[in-house]
Amino acid sequence: MQIDDRPMKTILITGASGFIGQALCQELSLQYKVIGLDRGLRSNNQEIWVSVKADIEDENALKDVCNKYLPDVVIHCAGLAHQKISSKTSTNLYEKINSIATEKLANAAVSVNPSVYFIFLSSISVYGEDFRKKIIKETDQCFPTSSYAVSKLDAENRLGRLYAANVLKRIDLLRLAPVYDVQWSLNLEKRVFSPRKMFYLRFGSGEQKMSALARQNLVEFIGFRLRHMEQQPFYNIINICDEWPYSFNEIIEIFQKTQYQPEKRVINIPLWLVRLSIFFMGLLFKNRSVWIHSFYNKLAKDLVFDNQKMSNTGFEHKVDLRSLFIN
Repeated sequence: MQIDDRPMKTILITGASGFIGQALCQELSLQYKVIGLDRGLRSNNQEIWVSVKADIEDENALKDVCNKYLPDVVIHCAGLAHQKISSKTSTNLYEKINSIATEKLANAAVSVNPSVYFIFLSSISVYGEDFRKKIIKETDQCFPTSSYAVSKLDAENRLGRLYAANVLKRIDLLRLAPVYDVQWSLNLEKRVFSPRKMFYLRFGSGEQKMSALARQNLVEFIGFRLRHMEQQPFYNIINICDEWPYSFNEIIEIFQKTQYQPEKRVINIPLWLVRLSIFFMGLLFKNRSVWIHSFYNKLAKDLVFDNQKMSNTGFEHKVDLRSLFIN
């Protein structure tokens, strides 16, 4: 395998003010010239990286940024986030921001650098939640249930077509498990906490497992990929998650030992009650019933994803939930 050992000159990171984008800007700017693009920059880090205010929907702005900075790498973090039950965001808006804008960005980048390396942060939600297999691999068929997940899969397909047409030559599509950090663990909390975090909820036995992803592992994996990027064309789909999945009981036990989530009462919730509650929610929101019914699988079943392909790159996980929150 031939490795591209030429120094990286410029990395364009979209969503630079976001939970993931900001961490990437901070880490990668220590080694590379980083251009952080965001439509609403919340801080000025001009002394560390170049901050650019622009909307990823604005095709002309994307072309201007790429023409000015000539990126060697694009890390596309920006997008419209997961839906909420009360959200009135349309399917078309998810497509416009998460799918169409991704294709526009790729075309803008490749127009100034035909060998640009494009990293797209997708989501394991593209698989859906109704699994017949214990562990989901990248080769398994996708059945997205939400507009968010549909738009992420559509963006992947658009990038795949650009690769097939020999337009975009180096692509990593990273399907992220729910991301967390010590400062922000909502993706885990909503599996084990009541509203307002008044007490813990144990659904069923609590032994059901979920894959999750420490933000530090994601940032370090992307840094690893940049250092070991192949020179020849490639197109990869990679599940990105911590080395091992976590049971709900394990998440509760770890949270109980931290200053961030002090020990509170654990209330056991039978799965039949979860199913009944979701049934009535589906009746209230009939236009989103498929997505709402997927909540049951998230709470009652294992949602575990194969990360062997991630490990096969040579990357070694540095942290996990326990080491971040307790040690």
